[in-house]
Amino acid sequence: MTDPDTKEAADLPTDKAALTDETEAPGLANLIGFGGLIPFFLCAGAAHSGVSPWNLLAIMACGIYGGIILSFIGAVHWGLAMQDGRPQRYFVWSVVPAIYAWPMVVLLDSEMTLLALIPGFLLAWGVDYRAWEAGLLPGWYMRLRHILTLGATLAMAAGSLAVTSYSYH
Repeated sequence: MTDPDTKEAADLPTDKAALTDETEAPGLANLIGFGGLIPFFLCAGAAHSGVSPWNLLAIMACGIYGGIILSFIGAVHWGLAMQDGRPQRYFVWSVVPAIYAWPMVVLLDSEMTLLALIPGFLLAWGVDYRAWEAGLLPGWYMRLRHILTLGATLAMAAGSLAVTSYSYH
């Protein structure tokens, strides 16, 4: 039995610059991608500020932002599925990160939300990696995803460790 990703990827153009690690990320993709880490790190830093209630609000904001970004990561696969000859199952996968993130943000306390989103980011990275191996994503995208996933997950893990106590006087 053949891997459907590989079979369908074989029908796609095999321009070496488009499918290998020899291309560089567009400057705007780098700027927006790394800029997208700023809210994660600002929230993690504010969470450790010790200033109540801002530290708790920072953790909540980080969880909400994490859910939004996880949804965005899944949406990349909607774009893949719309292209001719691409596996249609990517339509299904494209909504999984949003469906995963929504209850984490809505139902869990703020610290647990951050921890619960991390496996979603790692799973999404794994799906992207598999799509890259099949030739469906450019090498520059995957290199950028390595760094951005690491940054986002580290910031969420750091934010989840902050002490957020309210004083009810």
